[in-house]
Amino acid sequence: MQPVADRPPSPARRLCGRLETWLAAALDRAAASPLRRSLLIAAVALAAILPGLAAMPVTDRDEARFVQASKQMVESGDLIDIRFQDAPRWKKPVGIYWMQAGSAALAGGSAAPVWAYRLPSALAALAAAILLGWAARPLVGARAAALSGVLLASCLLALGEANIAKTDAVLMACSVAAFAGLARMLAAPEARLPWGVVLLFWGAVGLAGLVKGPIVPLIVLLTLAGLWLWARRPPPLLRLRPGVGVLLAAAIVLPWLVAIWQVSEGRFFAESVGKDLLGKVAEGQEKHWGPPGLFLALVWLTLWPWSALLPAAVPWAWAKRRLPFMALLAAWVVPFWIVLEAVPTKLPHYVLPLYPALLVGLAAWALAEDRPVPGPRTRWAGALIAAVPGCLLALALVGLPLALEGRLPWPALLLAPLGAGASLLAARAALDDRPLAQIAASLVAVLTLAGGVLQFGLPALETAFPSPRIAAAAAPWRACASGPLVTAGYREPSLVFLTETGTRLATPEEAARALASDPGTLMLLEDRWKPLLERHWESPPALVERARLSYFNYNRGDMETAAIVTPEDPRWTACAAAAGG
Repeated sequence: MQPVADRPPSPARRLCGRLETWLAAALDRAAASPLRRSLLIAAVALAAILPGLAAMPVTDRDEARFVQASKQMVESGDLIDIRFQDAPRWKKPVGIYWMQAGSAALAGGSAAPVWAYRLPSALAALAAAILLGWAARPLVGARAAALSGVLLASCLLALGEANIAKTDAVLMACSVAAFAGLARMLAAPEARLPWGVVLLFWGAVGLAGLVKGPIVPLIVLLTLAGLWLWARRPPPLLRLRPGVGVLLAAAIVLPWLVAIWQVSEGRFFAESVGKDLLGKVAEGQEKHWGPPGLFLALVWLTLWPWSALLPAAVPWAWAKRRLPFMALLAAWVVPFWIVLEAVPTKLPHYVLPLYPALLVGLAAWALAEDRPVPGPRTRWAGALIAAVPGCLLALALVGLPLALEGRLPWPALLLAPLGAGASLLAARAALDDRPLAQIAASLVAVLTLAGGVLQFGLPALETAFPSPRIAAAAAPWRACASGPLVTAGYREPSLVFLTETGTRLATPEEAARALASDPGTLMLLEDRWKPLLERHWESPPALVERARLSYFNYNRGDMETAAIVTPEDPRWTACAAAAGG
């Protein structure tokens, strides 16, 4: 029997060695120049972000409300007020709506597809990853800086937000730019920083305020306070020229604040600050309550696959806590994380502005020469975190289309085994304490699985995303209708975006009145709403069912059946002939 020490390495270990060599060589090349670093990060970011950007149907409800409000800006030309149909949407500032409206205007105006509204999020995620590579350079060196950008580009939460037309990817980019300013402030030996760094920092603070209010300014203030406590002296903020910078940030935010104050007669501030912001602090809003510690429990999924590095990296980070770069990372992450855990309203993306600093620390650990060898329990914890979510994603990529649609996108048959295998290979590397091999294998896993789910898995779930089917079923009858589609029961904002702004989300009384009084009414009527409408009819009108649909309403958690109906009237004859029925 051959001695264990003399046995050749297993195929898995040989593959780990090749991956380790490949990633180390890529980081060496990236460290040679800022351009190469940016190109490496951009390549990974584009591979992570592009899948799903156009394939994913518009999602309910937040994304659909954002894109519809931005679409109405394009339609109306009103760049001050924010509205969803006729209702004011005053929960968030205007920055993201301007970006989405501008992107849509360049891609076809009000007829632009949903990917045009997602483009600002995708570009922001790309910019955030490249910026992090630049920001981390003076803190952890060129190789770890390049790795930091790669990790951010492929973090599950970040790439998910990059594919959704909301505020959070743009907010992440602003947070990285602000973090970069503080990093250069601490690292620069000169008394004053270059104007480019100053403008980047304060411009990011101002833009963040225009996108999502006080989040990034609060993180910056808490970070400065943490650095003050750590060093027992004020941080050198004067290097960032705060006098000029505050004026710049104010110049970005104040003009629109004054304009919306006038347009809304002050109600924007009552809604956004009084109800939305303070409401989240006081109680869990919109069924999003969560206990303290929820973000810590979710980090293993939202930071995946890089959360698998945490068990081994945290003890090393604690040992390095007195180093200046570790103090900045801790001051950025810890205080605001505590605030978020204390606030009753919790959504997974709230911690996204903190993840870039966390990933800089993980990259520094992975490349540290004095990294201690973790114990067997730590290695097993990292291996399980690397493998289990990956295998679950692979199962979802195959299982969800089969379970809900009875079919399977053929690319899933290739991507699911590849992604699951890469996750298991990352687990093998974690057990062997080979972080670069683990990162390389995990990179293959997340790009394969997350990309597959976004590009093929979720778009295949037509039952779970019914709005495109409803819009398609109603479209042949719109020319004969007297007005926009009326919906009775199904009230998702995605249907408004996919049809027209005037689509009516009717109450039972409004729907009953429309069918009884207007022979040109085109309606989506859910079966569960029929008894509600009948209460308002003395004699039921004669209705014709034009199409029937069955779907899963994931916001309600129920299967529903509905029909496209019209009153029986000669006006529908032409559309019936064109539709072939």
